[in-house]
Amino acid sequence: MRPAVGRLILTIALFVGWLIYLGFLVLCRPHTPDGLRGAFGGRPLTVSRPQILVSMVDVVARVDNDKGDDVVVEEVLYPKDNPPVKVGDKIKVQDINKCRPLPDPMEITNKPPPDWSGPGSYLLPLQVEETKGERHFKVVPTPPSPGYPPRLQVPPPDYPKPGDPGPPRIYPATSEMRAEYNNIPKGE
Repeated sequence: MRPAVGRLILTIALFVGWLIYLGFLVLCRPHTPDGLRGAFGGRPLTVSRPQILVSMVDVVARVDNDKGDDVVVEEVLYPKDNPPVKVGDKIKVQDINKCRPLPDPMEITNKPPPDWSGPGSYLLPLQVEETKGERHFKVVPTPPSPGYPPRLQVPPPDYPKPGDPGPPRIYPATSEMRAEYNNIPKGE
């Protein structure tokens, strides 16, 4: 009987340890800059892997307004060879004011806050469009992927339909976001 009690105590200890570890992961996950107070403040934030994989240019840039005027490139993350922009370039980026997460299905009536939370450095996944010999930069919309955007019984009016891309997203250039970006293998 004693070996069975020992195994039970060991199993309970491992289970409690696992729950503590999961709680630690929830409390330490990346959040939007306005809520870095753990799991109960701000919105959880994760770099969209499909969005990064389809972008043509990835930069860290200083964004001073949500109109995307005079965005200053601080670092070119992709492509490394012959990028269409260089460090120090001032570019105009479209759709920064449209960058926001999808509404929380539990809070459909509340519009989620925009990704641009004030002047600062942001990680921007961009696509390049050439019209009349001029380069235009646009934030890449989040492509559809399995489970995204989620299907809702009664979606709000501006919610994407299944198969449509989600809204464009930008990310604060924090060490957590850079680490997530660096874990996404992007071919050269």
